[in-house]
Amino acid sequence: MVTSFLITNDDGIDAPGIRALHKALSQVTSDRIVMVAPKHHQSGCGHQVNIRTVIPVEWRSETEVSVDSTPADCVRLGVNYLYDDINFVVSGVNSGCNMGSDIYPSGTIAAAREATIHRIPAIAFSHFKRNDWEIDWERAIQWTVMVLKKLLAEPPEEGTLWTVNFPHLEPDAPEPEMVFCRLCNRPLLTEFVKKENGYLYVGYDLNRKSDPGTDVDVCLSGNIAIAKARLW
Repeated sequence: MVTSFLITNDDGIDAPGIRALHKALSQVTSDRIVMVAPKHHQSGCGHQVNIRTVIPVEWRSETEVSVDSTPADCVRLGVNYLYDDINFVVSGVNSGCNMGSDIYPSGTIAAAREATIHRIPAIAFSHFKRNDWEIDWERAIQWTVMVLKKLLAEPPEEGTLWTVNFPHLEPDAPEPEMVFCRLCNRPLLTEFVKKENGYLYVGYDLNRKSDPGTDVDVCLSGNIAIAKARLW
């Protein structure tokens, strides 16, 4: 069966992560790949959708569409109106991790969750980012190819999605292992500093606490965390 893949993200259609994802997926499959992604950065928007105003849509090519709205809207429009027969959605690669309870505010995860609601299998890719390092996108492409080959061979399970988090390693660090694990259920970081007119969030993911064997523990220990999130 010919598969049609839709890729999206929450960093915006011109972000390096979605370009890395497209390159990786192109190395894994010869099936159709289309891109429907937000025009602007939408990080942290969660599963927000636009139901009050017109959503501007720009066709950049036959396979690339910019949507001036959220990742969830990109999937809603992409699979129902912009393209026919989409049967797999891949979101990312997000610049920054989406682990544990991040699945609620993350737009990257929301895109995959929206696909799952439509009974379409989905994978969300994210990359932990240290504040003082740049992401090696070529290395991330290699990891994405490796994970895609593994997960695309898995039979889809209705009501679930895969969330994958890459570690941020030093250039000479050993290659990470793929580790299947569970989501960490600890709360989001609540690190704020008092400002004159309120509070500013200063949480840094490297400071996150985790339980052994969870996605936060696996990723921050230098391996690729692969977890299954269940909607029903």
